[in-house]
Amino acid sequence: MKSYLLIIISLLTLMACGDDDESSLIANSQVIESQLMNNYTQLPEQAISKDLDNGVYAQYAMPTEKYGHGILGDKIEAEQLVVVVDGVFYEFTLQDDYVFEDIRPRLYDVDGDSELEFVTIRTHVSKGAGIVIYKIVDEQLSEYAYVPEIGRSNRWLNIVAIDDLDNDGTVEVAWIQTPHIGGILKVARMNEGELNVLAEKSQYSNHAIGERNLCLSVLTEQSNEKIIYVPNQDRSKIVGFTFANNDLSIIEEVAQPVDFSKTLKNQYDFSNQIEDVINCISDN
Repeated sequence: MKSYLLIIISLLTLMACGDDDESSLIANSQVIESQLMNNYTQLPEQAISKDLDNGVYAQYAMPTEKYGHGILGDKIEAEQLVVVVDGVFYEFTLQDDYVFEDIRPRLYDVDGDSELEFVTIRTHVSKGAGIVIYKIVDEQLSEYAYVPEIGRSNRWLNIVAIDDLDNDGTVEVAWIQTPHIGGILKVARMNEGELNVLAEKSQYSNHAIGERNLCLSVLTEQSNEKIIYVPNQDRSKIVGFTFANNDLSIIEEVAQPVDFSKTLKNQYDFSNQIEDVINCISDN
């Protein structure tokens, strides 16, 4: 963990001098982002997740080519997660046999305590990708919950949604495992630090090999029911799922080709989208 006195002084000065809340938030953000860029070696994308309302930022750092999978278009991954909460910097550096095979951490309050957690795609060099959620506990950035690795090197997953998918008051995490090889849509719920898979369906995809676009899913809410939309494996249609009673059910199929270089939300007129401006990771 690192705490930068200069940042805290700058933030306090900005808050004391500014009457305009929006201007103050922007100024605070510029201070934090400058420190993230200047004090850490970022990934090529220099992608920073931020929730200005909560004063929370997160990025990956310490680029490495030790894994070499290259599923996201280059062989550069990260060894470190850096987060900032209320002006205080926290770091978590992986062991030698792990990398973050990801572009930007996701921010979400997964346990309902009004504090944001940090959802990552973490990969073991010989066991492939898994999901790890990090949380600040006792002033330390620590592992909080996880999905075990797929079990084989050069196997990856891409997160679909983080939300209370069945409106029961508990957050679920959905992802597609091996989206390039018969992709399996999975939904899991956190239980004592582990994400337990409750439902799955195969032959879906939300990523193309070499693409930087991780935004090939959409979450909507219609008639008090959440619907997850993802492309099918051959990219010929968009399929909508509901999650209820620990099961995934197809509720809609849209027959149209999907361009995997573009975000899914820009390829179809989805009704009542649940916006995910913090966690959607794409240039398109």
